Amino acid sequence: MATQKPFADVLQEYLAGKKTGALFVSVAEASENLIRFFFKDGVIYSLSYGPIKDKECLDILDCYDLGKVVYFDGLKTPAASPACPRTEDIINAVRKNNKEVQVD
Repeated sequence: MATQKPFADVLQEYLAGKKTGALFVSVAEASENLIRFFFKDGVIYSLSYGPIKDKECLDILDCYDLGKVVYFDGLKTPAASPACPRTEDIINAVRKNNKEVQVD
């Protein structure tokens, strides 16, 4: 059964749990793209929404209603993005937006 949860809390749990994998987030608006967060040992090293990446992606998150999150343990991107904001900065920005997601 899916429950609503603050998205910042989900990201904080992945940081604390030192997760390595990918977290995909659906967007409630009609979009075929997913917001993608890639983690290594809890640190977010890549963030994207379609062609939008890293800081630009973080800047537009507050414009969207988020849906369900799905985590894929061990999934990696080809390379870390040097332009990706710090994990703590991402979590703080998401917390300010008060976004909630559906978690199974």
